[in-house]
This record gives sequence, structure tokens and C-alpha cells, in this order.
Amino acid sequence: MNKSEAIQIANDSLQVKLLNDSNTQFSQVVRYVADEGWWLNIPLVNFKKECHFLICNEKAKIIRLLTIKPNNILSPATKFRVKDGVADIFISAANAKKLIDVLQGGTKYSFHKHLVDEYRY
Repeated sequence: MNKSEAIQIANDSLQVKLLNDSNTQFSQVVRYVADEGWWLNIPLVNFKKECHFLICNEKAKIIRLLTIKPNNILSPATKFRVKDGVADIFISAANAKKLIDVLQGGTKYSFHKHLVDEYRY
């Protein structure tokens, strides 16, 4: 699965061309230390606009669409580990229902409330 395929699946399911290459980040499950999950790197200025994320789990054959509305996360620099103006986020796949950022230096923020839909393929 690649970003273009994931965008196509999500847009087909939504029945609207909402997602595109420039407004959507894509992440596959990867290993990080003893965990597996998804990396998101979000410039802090992007929290002021709508952000879309497609996180894919090849083993489970599922794509999750997360959407963060403008200014929905206030003071993101205090919620996530930040390096060079970018929020460095690792969402653990261990409990995909909670979608929690598990990086040290963050606040264990749950992205579950930003989950729009799940797509099986």
C-alpha cells in the first residue's frame, strides 16, 4: 500500500475528492524500540489548518483516516515532543483503538477523537 492508493481508497469511500497529496500525510506501521506504530511529523504551523492523516496497517489490511480541524489542538508544542518546530509523534499500534502518542516528552495525547473512518482493503 502506498500513499496514492490509500488516498484513492479513502476518497472512494467518502464519495468526495477530499484528500490529495498535498493535504494528507501517510504512514505505515514501523517498529520503534519494542513497539510498532505510526510516525507523524507535523509542523506546528499546520495545527492552524485542517490536517489529514492516513495510517495504514498492512498486516490487518486497514487504513485509518484521522482529521485534525484547525486550532483543534491548542498549544501543540506543550502536548508533543517538538524538534525544530515539528511535532514528532509516534502512535502505538499496540492499542489501535486508543491511538495514543507514546513518545517521551509528550502528554500521551489520544488521537482517537480525530478518527474519521476506517477502511478495509
